[in-house]
Amino acid sequence: MNRIENTMGPAAVRRRWIFGCMLAATALMCALPVGAAEDSAQTNLEQWLLRRLNQPTEHERVHEREGNVYIYDGLTDREVDQALSAHFDRIEYMMFLGTRKTIPTDTANSNVQSSAETESPGCM
Repeated sequence: MNRIENTMGPAAVRRRWIFGCMLAATALMCALPVGAAEDSAQTNLEQWLLRRLNQPTEHERVHEREGNVYIYDGLTDREVDQALSAHFDRIEYMMFLGTRKTIPTDTANSNVQSSAETESPGCM
């Protein structure tokens, strides 16, 4: 007999084991699929970047006018071109890194490693 059975008895050990299994099963059912949280976070970041670029709040505009530059990383070349055309007066406050090249169907090109091809390697 192990130490737990000595102090609790076989029926209590069985109930504790069943409770532990039920708890683990409940936790597994509530868990997100692998990578889902990362995908969601990446999507939220992209949406925030586009909002910040195209519809900055008044506070963000004041921050820019004080001489601060915001770095936009990972946008597509189409998004960058559209922003530069629509917000020409704010170009001096924008820096674009890791801009993803797109093909005419508006999907990012992929290289051999299946990661998006970028125009710049970003910060090193």
